[in-house]
Amino acid sequence: MLSLSSIKVLHVIGSLDQRHGGPIRAVLDLSAASQAHGVWSEVLSVGEVRVPDSTLDSGLIHAIPFGIPNRYGYAPGLSQWLRKNIERFDCLILHGMWLFPTLAAARACWDSGVPYGVFPHGMLEPWSVREQGKWKHIKKVAYWTLFEREVFQRARCSLFTTRREMEQARNVFQFNWPARVVAPYGVTLPASPGIDRAGVVPQLEGRDFLLFLGRVHPCKNISLLIRAWARGMAGRDWKLVIAGPSARDHRQQVEKLADELHVREQCVFLDFVSGARKEWLLRTARWFALPSEHENFGIAMFEAIAYGCPVVVSDQVYSTECLEPHGRVLPLNEERWVEFFQTRLLDEEYRKQVAASDAKAIDPYRMDKVAEKWAEFLDRMFRRESHESVTQSA
Repeated sequence: MLSLSSIKVLHVIGSLDQRHGGPIRAVLDLSAASQAHGVWSEVLSVGEVRVPDSTLDSGLIHAIPFGIPNRYGYAPGLSQWLRKNIERFDCLILHGMWLFPTLAAARACWDSGVPYGVFPHGMLEPWSVREQGKWKHIKKVAYWTLFEREVFQRARCSLFTTRREMEQARNVFQFNWPARVVAPYGVTLPASPGIDRAGVVPQLEGRDFLLFLGRVHPCKNISLLIRAWARGMAGRDWKLVIAGPSARDHRQQVEKLADELHVREQCVFLDFVSGARKEWLLRTARWFALPSEHENFGIAMFEAIAYGCPVVVSDQVYSTECLEPHGRVLPLNEERWVEFFQTRLLDEEYRKQVAASDAKAIDPYRMDKVAEKWAEFLDRMFRRESHESVTQSA
């Protein structure tokens, strides 16, 4: 194990607004947990800080204000902050792609000689680059050619949450990869077994419900969930809960779909939830659903399992490689989801079996274990003189 204060890390991320989803919580939780293993971490981003459940001391979080609000994340003060502070750190970890903060951080590393790693978080895969429309594909190819390729080529390593994500990313662009690493990644388990009454959602108390928790975004495939629910669960004394912030007007679209399929009264739509309310939902839900078209890890899935809630997920959630299938890792096929709702969703013995299996499966992803592995990885990759550019698994 490393001694205290042995390595200082700066995480650079495009947003610290938890409503936007992404790896924010994992970055903050890992930064806090790894302090016990000798890793001093700070986090740098742009815009407002909206992370109500943050476990990291607020003094270690730096948010540079926008000159003018923009989706690219351009903030002139970011480069200035980096010039003044970058040499305090032994390495940087750049989270995400296609935004100004990570490009500015990479350039600051080039100028200062501080090494860095790149963590694309699913943004360098076929779905993200090629399957979101022709115009987005063209823009990303151009941005890759002009900027991102050099960011990756000059990195000490590129990091991935799962082996499947790593293999998918390899085929998107052809270039000389730095060391590719499946990095430690995990979830903070709840501290106590009790239910906090402060978080009760009155219309759900005493009711059986299936929970989706995350961004209400087309890639989460909530429309499939609602269609399958209308065919498999209409008229039953269950609720379908969709909890999370909406990407643009997508929530209106899925609510309209629920109306058209005559299941709107069975559906409960909640905005962004955190704290006691989020915990109450995860502890009380009978099942958690994640029908995503693409998901490189799925933090919410692991959080549900940590609170004892079994999960039914699509086979496009890459982290399902750690789960026993038990017939609840389903293809993006509406018939299969309808069948699940009509049979296994209502089987209490099956539900208990899955919950017990899941609890064992996520043990390696506990944040205390992940933090120790993360410290070992940083020591191996950024503190030693020899680094082999081969696929590694931390």
